[in-house]
Amino acid sequence: MQIDHLVFAADDLETGRAWMERTLGVAPGGAGVHPLMGTHNALWSLGGCYLEVIAVDPKAVVTRPRWFGLDDPRVRASLRQGPRLLTWVARVDDLTRALGATALPLGEGVRVSRTGLHWDLSIRPDGALVEQGRAPTLIEWPADVTTPERSLPDSGITLERLTIAGASQEVQTLVRDIEAVHCVASASSALSATLTTPRGPISLTS
Repeated sequence: MQIDHLVFAADDLETGRAWMERTLGVAPGGAGVHPLMGTHNALWSLGGCYLEVIAVDPKAVVTRPRWFGLDDPRVRASLRQGPRLLTWVARVDDLTRALGATALPLGEGVRVSRTGLHWDLSIRPDGALVEQGRAPTLIEWPADVTTPERSLPDSGITLERLTIAGASQEVQTLVRDIEAVHCVASASSALSATLTTPRGPISLTS
């Protein structure tokens, strides 16, 4: 298991993309639209992984709850205050096996696609985040797909550390062998990503 990508969300994509570009000092290297989930995003390389800024696509019509809790009124209200680190995604070799090996209610594997890409992702039927986004969503990439961190242009940005505060024992057990992920004891839950950027080190929190 390894970090696949960080999920930042915004009330609308243009606001989120501009905010992230100002924050990082680098323009996005890619973008996509997810018809099944009614969302669209912008992508930045982080070297061995990547980050996305995702938002609800106002033109989309969906028949199921969106992923990452994006239909949750509380999440929507928080995003109206500004973009934020919402959750993260961990890559596995066998999604079915990984879901069967954890007691966390991560949902079931769903095939998702956008132009040129397809993958299997753990999604709850209600689309909700697990443990306020501290538990990762799990992703399995097919062998015939060139994953985003390999196709995106080098941004000069790297992820140094992802800190999970207040994670349950189940989350700690799931992520204990992932390089660059650190769980810390805390009375409150939070995510924090430490990045090295052309503008120097920065820390972005949930």
